[in-house]
Amino acid sequence: RDHLAPRMAAATMCGAGPAGSARLGEDLPPPGPDVGPTPPRRSGRRPASSPALQLPCDDAAIVALLSPRKLALDCGGASAGGDEATKLLKASFGSLSDNRAALDLTGPFKDAERAVLLHSETRHVLAAAVVHVRAGSVLEVPLFATAKKFRGQGFGSALYAALAGLGRRLGLQTLVVSATDESRAFWVRQGLHAKTFCGAAEKSAMSSLEQRGLVTSFQNTTLMAAPIPQGLEPPPLALDQRDRDRLPGLKARAAASTHCYEDINDKGSFWVAADGSRQWRAPYPADEMLTGVDPNVKWVPYKELEAFFAGPTRGWGLRCTRDIKDTEFVVEIVGRCLSFEEYEQLEDKTYAVGFPENISEAKRAAGDRLQYIDPKTEGGLWRFINDSEEAPNLRLVYIPRFEKPSAKNPDGVLPKRAFLQAAHDIPAGVELTWDYGPAYPRPWKEAEASEAGGQALRVDEGGRRAAAKWASAEPGRSVSSPTPADVGAAERCRGEASTR
Repeated sequence: RDHLAPRMAAATMCGAGPAGSARLGEDLPPPGPDVGPTPPRRSGRRPASSPALQLPCDDAAIVALLSPRKLALDCGGASAGGDEATKLLKASFGSLSDNRAALDLTGPFKDAERAVLLHSETRHVLAAAVVHVRAGSVLEVPLFATAKKFRGQGFGSALYAALAGLGRRLGLQTLVVSATDESRAFWVRQGLHAKTFCGAAEKSAMSSLEQRGLVTSFQNTTLMAAPIPQGLEPPPLALDQRDRDRLPGLKARAAASTHCYEDINDKGSFWVAADGSRQWRAPYPADEMLTGVDPNVKWVPYKELEAFFAGPTRGWGLRCTRDIKDTEFVVEIVGRCLSFEEYEQLEDKTYAVGFPENISEAKRAAGDRLQYIDPKTEGGLWRFINDSEEAPNLRLVYIPRFEKPSAKNPDGVLPKRAFLQAAHDIPAGVELTWDYGPAYPRPWKEAEASEAGGQALRVDEGGRRAAAKWASAEPGRSVSSPTPADVGAAERCRGEASTR
C-alpha cells in the first residue's frame, strides 16, 4: 500500500519535549556573520512610580538567544515598537472594542508591557505582543501578532520562545494566551491548548484565574495555556530543516499519478453497478446544488490546491497556493458511493467517510443507500486533508441541508453531497485540516497517556485518517511512525518534481 497517504502525525504531549522550546520556520534568514549581542531597547517607559512589569529583556541569555538571527527585543509601554507595532496589533484583531485597554495598556492592563520583536539592523517590526503577569504565577498574552509580510518565517515562534524564556526568568508557571480562530493552529504547534484539551494543572490554573476574574477572554477568542518549565536558561531556537527541505507540492494530476488513484473531482461521485460499471451521480438535481443554498457561492479554484509531503512525522497534507477567504468552498468530498453493506465488505476502510450518526440513522430509516464515500482508488485532493480536533480551518457542510421528518415534511431532507468550507481566513501555504468528528478513534492519545503512567495528556494535532487500521497495527511499530511506504512515495514525489 505504498500509495496510501494517511499516516498519523507524531504525538506531542502538552508541556512535553524540550522545556518551553519553539522552532523557527523554514524561511528564516540564515545567521549572518558573527556579531556581538544587540542591546535591547526599552521604550515608552512609565513614570518610576508606576508598578510596571519591566520584562527582563536585557537578560544576557535572552539577548544571546536572538542575536545570532539578527533579532532584538524592544520592551516597554504603549509606544514600544512605535506606530508600526501599534498598527500591527490593531490590524490583527477584527474589533478592538473590548480589548482597547490591552492595546493602550490602560485599565486592567496598566501594569502590562509590550514586547516587540525587531530585525536588529533594519528595525522592522516582525512580531509584537502585550504581556501581563497575573496572580504572581501566570504570564498572560492578551494580544500577539506577526506582521503579515513576515508570516510563515518563524518570527512568531521566535517571539513566543523569547516570552517563554522571560517567563522562566520571572519564575512564572503558566502561559495563557487569547487566540483568534486563525491563530489557534499556531498556538497548538507551540504546545498550548484550550482548556478542554489541556493537562490537569493548566486546566486548574485557568479555572482559578477565570473564577477570580484575573484573566481576560476577548470576543471571538479562545483561552489557551501551557506550562512554563522552570530553569535558568531560555528555551532554544532551532531552524526547522524539515520545512526548509519541504518537497514541492503536487497538483491534482501529479498527486493522482504518484499515489495511484484516479482524480474524479470534475466528474463527481459514482455508484458501482452489478456489472462493475460506474454510474455517475452527476448531473445533480437542483436541490443538491450549492447555488440552491447560496447563489453567490465562492469556490477555491481546484488548480490552486496541492498535496505536499510535510515530513516523516506528518506524512502527506493539502495546502492552497493562494489565500482562502472565510466561507469559501474548498473542495467536494468525491469518490465511490457505498451502502452500509458495501462498506462492511471493504477490506480497507482507511479512507471511507460516512455521514454523522443522526443523518445516517435517518437515511437507513428512509431506505437511502448512500452512507459512505470512499476515495481510495477514485477520489480527489481532499483525501490528503489531515484531522485536527482542536484547531481545524475547514468545516464539513452537507447538501441539501439535513431536516428531520416532521408533520410538514414527513420524509425530511437527507443530504447527498458533502463539501469542505473554510472556517475562517486561511493564508496561502497553510496546511488545510478538518475535524474528523467525535466518533473518529484517536488511539495515540490513550497510548501517550499510558506511556506517561496514565496521566491525562494532550497530544499535538495532525492525526491521520486510519481509524480502521490502528487496532491491528503491526506489533513493534508505533502507530505514529512513518512507514517505508510513506518514504517511498515521498521519493517518487521528489523524482517527479525534479522533472516537471
